[in-house]
Amino acid sequence: MADRPVSSPAQTTTKLRAYLTLAALGTLAGLVFARPELVALTAPLAVYAALGVSAARRVPHVTIEGSPPAGRVLEGERFTVEVIIATTTPVEQLDFEFAPAPGIRADADHRPGWRSRRGGSLRVITRLNAGERRTLRFDLRSERWGAPRPGVLSGYARDRFGVVQRKLGPVSPPPVRVLPLAETLRQLIDPRELQATSGSRVARDRGEGIEFAEARPFHYGDAVRRINWRITARRGALYVSDRHPERNGDVILFLDTFSDIGDEHDTTLAVAVRAAAALAAGYLDRKDRVGVVGFGGTLSGVGPRLGINQLYRIVDTLLHSQVNVSYAAKDVRYVPRRLLPPKALVVAISPLIDERSITALFDLARRGYDLAILEISPEPFIAARRTREDTLGRRLWRLRRDAVRAQLQTLGVSVTEWDGSGPLQLPLAAATQARRHATHRARV
Repeated sequence: MADRPVSSPAQTTTKLRAYLTLAALGTLAGLVFARPELVALTAPLAVYAALGVSAARRVPHVTIEGSPPAGRVLEGERFTVEVIIATTTPVEQLDFEFAPAPGIRADADHRPGWRSRRGGSLRVITRLNAGERRTLRFDLRSERWGAPRPGVLSGYARDRFGVVQRKLGPVSPPPVRVLPLAETLRQLIDPRELQATSGSRVARDRGEGIEFAEARPFHYGDAVRRINWRITARRGALYVSDRHPERNGDVILFLDTFSDIGDEHDTTLAVAVRAAAALAAGYLDRKDRVGVVGFGGTLSGVGPRLGINQLYRIVDTLLHSQVNVSYAAKDVRYVPRRLLPPKALVVAISPLIDERSITALFDLARRGYDLAILEISPEPFIAARRTREDTLGRRLWRLRRDAVRAQLQTLGVSVTEWDGSGPLQLPLAAATQARRHATHRARV
């Protein structure tokens, strides 16, 4: 952040106005009642105000420079933001107040000199000599994921008499990246088809690998190292061992950003981002290539790759996920083929509310993509009403959602529901079981 010098004009303080008012009242009362002692009593106040105004003609040169916190932090984790204050002229009194951004909580217990104020802000009063630099540190804690600016620092520079002040700021430190708490997943949805590249998943086809598949008679062209000598000695004929190769899969996380339901504490999109972060970490840990597609007012995404750097790219993309109202892309209903690699598993994370997202999911299923849907249930985020019309409307709304799920399941798509309150592992296990039954029915 660049330096922010003080350039605001001088402002009178309540103290100066009070002193001048008392001095004027004392002088007026002394003249009216012919009591010179009243004038003598209030004259020092006028002299004090005049000295303060005279001393305030020298404009202080104060610069404020904010530095971002190092690295990334997790939800609920404490982090420190530093702001450097410097001046070329002495400033007798600096009164700073730091107002945290929504979702950020300030902690004054670990910083002596700071005082908590109503509304969660922090206040400190200090002074600087000419050429002095001082670092202000704020201990903050983020209550939800995102990439917010920690807050706004503002204040006033006052002279030694405290009758004139100049405003400092406001200055906002650089954004901090707060990562969502990702659940460690033991079981994930397996792709039906794997790629030709090496990985940690056991493929169904035969080739070079570690997992034993079956023993079969030797054919011309088989490698000698694949001969199973134990079975050969028992049968009296050459037998070879077939094995399942280790492959990886391509996984695309389809994040629906067309709609968001909830309040400032939690929303369907916040739950969806937590689920996407956990899935990305789980698949990348299994050596799969993972990408993300944000399907909303604008199409955005990260192509499938491997490695820990890919996880950081995906999480950074998720942190900026929000509902974008875009009239340029208001008719978008299909995901371009270039964003979805062949044989990729598409895990859609959606509340199944917006018609454009539902149409896009039906299109993916009809185009033959391996699709699994994690439905973020919007019901816990909708305020309940007791009116008869609301009860009837909710029943019709649930029936319509049940019809959409049934139509998707007839296309071989597993739809599992999650409201963010329980472990993510439960709907993933249910999705795996549903996909097995769908595969079995397809074979029969």
